[in-house]
Amino acid sequence: MSVYTSLSQAQIELFIGTYGVTSLQQFSGISAGIENTNYLLKTAQGDFVLTVYEHLKAHEVSDYLHLMQQLSKHADYYPCPLVDSNQKLLHVLANKPAALFKCLPGKSVTSATLNQCQSIASALARLHLSSSSIQFSKKNPRSLINLQACAQQIAPHLSAQDLVLLADELAYQFNQETDHLAQGLIHADLFKDNVLFVDDTVTGLLDFYAACCDSFILDVAVALNDWCISEQGVFEPEKQQAFLQAYQTVRVFSQEEARLLPVFLRRASLRFWVSRLEHRFNPRVGEITQDKDPDTFKRLLLRHRVAILTL
Repeated sequence: MSVYTSLSQAQIELFIGTYGVTSLQQFSGISAGIENTNYLLKTAQGDFVLTVYEHLKAHEVSDYLHLMQQLSKHADYYPCPLVDSNQKLLHVLANKPAALFKCLPGKSVTSATLNQCQSIASALARLHLSSSSIQFSKKNPRSLINLQACAQQIAPHLSAQDLVLLADELAYQFNQETDHLAQGLIHADLFKDNVLFVDDTVTGLLDFYAACCDSFILDVAVALNDWCISEQGVFEPEKQQAFLQAYQTVRVFSQEEARLLPVFLRRASLRFWVSRLEHRFNPRVGEITQDKDPDTFKRLLLRHRVAILTL
């Protein structure tokens, strides 16, 4: 959600006018995230978020917007795209697809409490359970095959030590039998900056643009790798236990999911190590951008590799 596309007040006023929103009082770019351009709009009719999609085509954006429409029927903390006077979800702004959302209440946290870990774990489990009623069939664009292809592209930039680690972890992951695990809709990017809270209550579950169909346990691993990690990059057992217990109060793991969780903690670390390296070596130009540290997930991967050897 960095700002790659700069917009003027006139452009924004013209855009929101098609939704019947008037009296733009203030607008500012949102710096969190790295994929799309987002503006926070303050108007006489409330606060809104304007999203300009930087790398998705219109039909791809439409799929995600329809997904969010479906999800919003299950809980009010999902962002629902607004429709204009012609019942259209999607417009073109600065020659790119764009949509408008009502701003949800709450704020993201940088360090989660035990209660917040429990709240988001329950919300994630409910998302997984709702999968059967959701029409969305996009495959994971960050599959192992994709990660392998990305690794080959960034290989010239890596040290010999990192190349060895990357090759060894990919070989390990390809050797795991995981296709039999329960699958369905997953968020795939459920970091703390994609969730809003008021106190310990989830009020916003955001950024579904990495959503896809894959193993539920992968989604759990992605979340654990962010929500239950200390500033030193070490798992906090209390938070991990609280998260897993809260999740399984709603949806119980199969024996195989529980057994393979350490494998997916490694896979989730690998996925974000590689994608962050890719972003670093192929940066996008923007007015407000973020460079998220790939080494955070490299270190986490190394810790998980040691941990799994001691199980």
